[in-house]
Amino acid sequence: MTHGPQQPYGPPPATGRLVVHTSHNPMAFLFGLTGPRVTLNGRPTNVSWGEAPFDLPPGNYQVRVVTRYLGEFGPAELPVAIYPGQLTTVYYRPPSTIGMKGSIGFAPQKTRGMSAIMVINVIVIVLAIAVVLAIALN
Repeated sequence: MTHGPQQPYGPPPATGRLVVHTSHNPMAFLFGLTGPRVTLNGRPTNVSWGEAPFDLPPGNYQVRVVTRYLGEFGPAELPVAIYPGQLTTVYYRPPSTIGMKGSIGFAPQKTRGMSAIMVINVIVIVLAIAVVLAIALN
């Protein structure tokens, strides 16, 4: 008499849920053509923008998120503990400029580098006005 595969006794081990919420600045609309990559303890998974749920065994995880744009853009890492039956949410947002790290944390994140972009825009506008005035006065 043969039986099916042996099943362990007792209930299945409890899991916890990690939700990685990713978003980007709407002015960076090209990011919408790609998406983030979430790496949990060295195992990468490409996901779409928004919420990506992961049901995981309890334990400690190193969460790394990057934006898949011109290679890996805006890396950010965070250690996260997962507990059985609990929901843990982390938030990721890529930076506004190349060469900067992204933002990741347990609360919604702001876009890094926005103040630098604003300063550059103001400088460009002031220079453009100065050039137009210089041409008009000659």
